[in-house]
Amino acid sequence: MEGLIEYVGLRETINHAADALQKSQNGGDIPDKKQFARTISAVTSTTITLGESGWFKIATVFMPQATSTAVIKLYGGSGYNVGSFEQAAISELVLRAGNGSPVGITATLWMRSPSSANEVAWVNTSGDTYDIYINIGQYAYWLIAQYDYTGNANVTLYSAPEYSETKPANATNGQTYTLYNSMMKPTAGDVEALSVNGGRLNGALGIGTDNVLGGSSIVFGDNDTGFKQNGDGILDTFANSQHTVRVAPGEMQVLGAIRAGNAKRMTMTSSNNSVLNA
Repeated sequence: MEGLIEYVGLRETINHAADALQKSQNGGDIPDKKQFARTISAVTSTTITLGESGWFKIATVFMPQATSTAVIKLYGGSGYNVGSFEQAAISELVLRAGNGSPVGITATLWMRSPSSANEVAWVNTSGDTYDIYINIGQYAYWLIAQYDYTGNANVTLYSAPEYSETKPANATNGQTYTLYNSMMKPTAGDVEALSVNGGRLNGALGIGTDNVLGGSSIVFGDNDTGFKQNGDGILDTFANSQHTVRVAPGEMQVLGAIRAGNAKRMTMTSSNNSVLNA
């Protein structure tokens, strides 16, 4: 038989057949499935379950300096209640290695829903290896996790992540950014704006111009013309930086001439602080 195989030239064909993938295995006979997915530019995906509310070691990454990048995206959030649309959430983690001075990584979490993961942190376990932790609410069952990384890095994602009620003591905090949308709308405070329902403005205000009066003041069109609060219960009026009127509890002081009509003036003065009665 061996001689016949050699005679008809089937040896190479048989060797190739031995290394061939079986269609019936649906990819189950691929030795390195992760590398195969990367070779065909597919995104690696798995499922994870995060049952409690707290911190989970979601992955371990190897990220060489100068530099490397890894991403982890979670589909689904905490809870699974019909009509609770925020639970169909998306969380995105982006990890980026430094330039070696100092050595380390940066981790950001991009949050789109109240039911998304809400915090990220990491622990440097050795060299360029880091454990990645996220904080998420309760009942985050059967989430889809996709991940990818540059050719010099590696990601090991855990389908049943290690749980901790509190963040590891030696963890370094990442940064969470909220991607505002029609469900997660920013408040006036988030964008440093005044609400249409009223609010508090800290500092001077200029309408149509800058404000040089400073303090708690408002100017209109001219940077030194307007009103300024100058003490408890004291409101001053300025015109071209000149102090013209002061309103205080129980009195009003006019610090200049009073004109009635187009050209007439009425002036009241006192050189000895005497009171003039009408």
